[in-house]
Amino acid sequence: MSNIQISVKQGSKELFEIFRGTSIGILDLRTADCISKTSDILPTLSKLEKLHLWGTYTGYCALQLPASLHCIILQTGECSPDWLCSLLINLSELDHHVECELWNFVVQSRGEDCGTDSNIHISDLRSKLVSCDMSNIEIIVDNGSKELFKIFRDTTIGILKLKTADCVSHSSDILPTLSKLEKLYLWGTFTGHFDLQLPASLDCVSLQTGECSSEWLCSLLLKLTELHHAVRCELCDFLLQSRAEHCGADLNMHVSDLRSVLLALGMPNIIIQVNNGSRELFEIIRDTSIGILDLRTADCVSHSSNILPTLK
Repeated sequence: MSNIQISVKQGSKELFEIFRGTSIGILDLRTADCISKTSDILPTLSKLEKLHLWGTYTGYCALQLPASLHCIILQTGECSPDWLCSLLINLSELDHHVECELWNFVVQSRGEDCGTDSNIHISDLRSKLVSCDMSNIEIIVDNGSKELFKIFRDTTIGILKLKTADCVSHSSDILPTLSKLEKLYLWGTFTGHFDLQLPASLDCVSLQTGECSSEWLCSLLLKLTELHHAVRCELCDFLLQSRAEHCGADLNMHVSDLRSVLLALGMPNIIIQVNNGSRELFEIIRDTSIGILDLRTADCVSHSSNILPTLK
């Protein structure tokens, strides 16, 4: 049954008994009531790879997840901090790469919890989460709050994908605490100075889809030079805003100052990968000391022709 995706909006225990021991590949459960009624049969789905959840969840996440699971998607709903903590602990026990996607899922604030006992409980769960090996978990956040990102503070997440500029902003306080983070993927529109503190473990920043100002990209590259080890900066479908969109002479002077610092520091530890680049993008790296340049299209090669001989 690996070719069958089962979506259930209103299900009984008797309905879910039909699926017991089968090889369903994808299960999409539209209510918290459905989740409750699948609890007995879920660990028997030996080929289940994707689990979609909708609804409101509080208390401890007591789901037994099948060893085959590779992706859990929290679609639309809300949950308490202790529910999300315990879900992540369960995922860390799978001992293989697994994606946890949070789309339109809200983490309830501590004020909605039930007093001192609840706060002690979440503190105990967070301590357990911090001690877990979460390097096998890839976190993808489409709509996240500061409360959500606090759950990840000091954990050993290996890959973090932030789908909006708001997510990037909300994660700024916890990002430097992710001591095992290796890959950071960003989407969105970014201007001004790149102010994120990057963890020393980082070896790849991937700019997926969006746009940024020259100032933002220059200051990102400066941050990457401070890591003092080989780090890849991937520009996939990311556009550089034209200088005409900026705010006059002062900003252009600021970008020029940033480029001067970039040239002075050197960039031999940075690998630049460009999938879709403009001439203005390549001007940012003119005269720098990049050691490796990875150009993914013939257009990129053409746009880099003027600056290529300056990369000494």
